[in-house]
Amino acid sequence: MEVFTNTVSKREDKAANITMSGICETQVGPPTVYGGDPQALNPEEMFVASINSCIMLVFYHFVKKYKVDIWSYSSQAQGKVEKTKNGLRFTSVEVKAKVSLSDENQAEKIQEIAQLAEKYCLVSGSVACPVEYEVEVVDETSFKSESVKEL
Repeated sequence: MEVFTNTVSKREDKAANITMSGICETQVGPPTVYGGDPQALNPEEMFVASINSCIMLVFYHFVKKYKVDIWSYSSQAQGKVEKTKNGLRFTSVEVKAKVSLSDENQAEKIQEIAQLAEKYCLVSGSVACPVEYEVEVVDETSFKSESVKEL
């Protein structure tokens, strides 16, 4: 069994802070759409970032296992929040990645690895909303000149 911990603290009218895994204390608050400070982390973006980063880390686990050479990886994630009968809820998360390979002949293997990453990501497998993960293989030159388009 693994246990992961963090600490959240708040005093009087001051901003709340979060500390986790030995990372320096960081301000946390509501997103700007709910009146929050744009300089503070917010739980909604941390939720989406947790899914995005977990999928990427599992993807790289399988990249290493199958000995695939990746030149670069970039992904954007978007979480949709909607009002439901139970209040505001995340109703979906989409993660779209672009991968540039050292060997274009490994493109088919990348799709297989993407399916494994989606299947074995602990965080996305633990949430109530559906998570979609797409990986597009792009050539190195277009990757350098083009950023991941917005979802």
